[in-house]
Amino acid sequence: MIAATAPNVAYNEAQLEELLLELNHCAHDAEQLRAWAARTTVEIERLMAGESLMYVRLAGADEHGGAVVLMLLDGVWERTL
Repeated sequence: MIAATAPNVAYNEAQLEELLLELNHCAHDAEQLRAWAARTTVEIERLMAGESLMYVRLAGADEHGGAVVLMLLDGVWERTL
């Protein structure tokens, strides 16, 4: 699990891959995503956990200063661009 404090966090590619692996392992529906969000140390700016749409926007940025938005798409968590 990634430990971070936002908004000054800059997530690197390895940390984002680790986070995606974690989400793909434990957050396959809205209830599981909310449970993950309740226990993670990653600071979340926005969480959408609905039946047809699930995504997480992290409070921190990537190492280039870009927003980090992760979305469940066709059953797989991935980073949106």
